[in-house]
Amino acid sequence: MDALATLLSRRSHAALVAPAPSAAQLESMLRAATTVPDHGSLRPYRFLVSEGAGRARFGDALAATLLETRPDAAPEHVESARGKAFMAPLQVLLIASPRVGHKIPEWEQLATAACTGYALTLAAHALGLGAIWKSAPFDRGAGLTALLGLAPHERLLGWINVGQLKQVLAERPATELAPLVGVLAADGVTAYEPPAR
Repeated sequence: MDALATLLSRRSHAALVAPAPSAAQLESMLRAATTVPDHGSLRPYRFLVSEGAGRARFGDALAATLLETRPDAAPEHVESARGKAFMAPLQVLLIASPRVGHKIPEWEQLATAACTGYALTLAAHALGLGAIWKSAPFDRGAGLTALLGLAPHERLLGWINVGQLKQVLAERPATELAPLVGVLAADGVTAYEPPAR
């Protein structure tokens, strides 16, 4: 798959099944994630791979953190949080780890860390795998901090579920660019006009 075709055809796939990516596929995905724009080459991120028995530990941490943030959460919501760890055969957890006090602003470092998630999903797609970026309504808590070894300045940005496609989704219709794009001109901002097809 060429690069532009990969970009234009990527979809988020929620229905993912075993087997998990091979060790070589996972390595390629992780290497792709390290190529994102990164002012100062700080690498303000790190990853944790969750598969097999690790998913149960991740699920328990999600459930515990939900209860920490919402002690009155209904049992079915707690189980739903726990179940997020089992929606794919493998997950890559994205942890933002900015350099505190660095001259490069924290927001730039967080943007870099977030880009790694997109790069992981693109790489999975290029390898013929399905992937989707998932998150929880919290980015840290005692359960997650302990399991993931989160330092005070770190946060969980979510995780990429990866597996085999359970079904092939229909092609996504092209996005209308005109409402999203303007052109800076000498007399102000003018409308973007896509080329004739």
